[in-house]
Amino acid sequence: MSDTQPTVGFVGYGEAASCFARGLSSSGMERINVFCNGPRNHPPYSEKFLAKLADDGAKPVDSLTALVKSSDIVFSAVLVTNAVEVGMEIAEHVSPTTLVVDINASPPSAKREVGDAVAAKGGLYVDANLMGAVSIYGHGVQLLSSGPGAARLKDDLEPFGLNVDVIGDEVGTSATVKMLRSVVTKGMEALIVEAMTTARLAGVTVEAFRGICEPMDATAYSSFADMCIKTDVLHSGRRATEMEAALDELRQVGVEPIMTQATVERLKASESLGLRDRFLESPPATYQEVLDAYAEKMHDKTTN
Repeated sequence: MSDTQPTVGFVGYGEAASCFARGLSSSGMERINVFCNGPRNHPPYSEKFLAKLADDGAKPVDSLTALVKSSDIVFSAVLVTNAVEVGMEIAEHVSPTTLVVDINASPPSAKREVGDAVAAKGGLYVDANLMGAVSIYGHGVQLLSSGPGAARLKDDLEPFGLNVDVIGDEVGTSATVKMLRSVVTKGMEALIVEAMTTARLAGVTVEAFRGICEPMDATAYSSFADMCIKTDVLHSGRRATEMEAALDELRQVGVEPIMTQATVERLKASESLGLRDRFLESPPATYQEVLDAYAEKMHDKTTN
């Protein structure tokens, strides 16, 4: 056993934690401990759970206190509903050498709350977020990380296969990026389901799916997103009118147009900023120009 290796502990042991433990172990990590206190797996652990840990190269620990005190790096991998409570309990037992890695999909405010608690006890905290599915990427999934302990996480665990992308020292930076990514991906899911449910009821399922997907398949998503922002400032009013016309059509086939109605409101909000004329003769060269103009207008509205 190497004395230079850190001891890694996992609080919670769902799919992500199991994947990380298994990947770290297969990459040569020799000391991996687990404490789990969920509805299915909790001390005294079942034989099935103990066998799972053994297969993953991990060992059971019977209390959170013991796990934190025996670990150099502690991963918090619990349900979002319990993340702050568990984070606060972890913070109570850290030492100045403890690195707490919060991989829960918590909002930025929750990450900052736990980060402050860890810092108050002298530990280092990392706001870390999985930017993909471990079922696809394994323990090499991009781990977008910020906070005072992010650089140490990269140094300590990238040699064991973790893909740590450090984006700053501020707790909450990574969580904000993950949250906004989720706003888009989950919003797209909701829009696609609404559109394709309508397609099924209208009898054009295959045709609609092809019509939705083929233009997206033909370009890079970053180019599509860039185009959306740069043309929103010019065409949001017209697009809102088009979407208003679609509302009744969706209702006629039996679909409540929840996402389509929200699209109308979002487009109208862009139009209400009154920026079309500014960019009509000189279209924006970058999406940042539009976002800067939007931010300026929204700031003026809140301060006047």
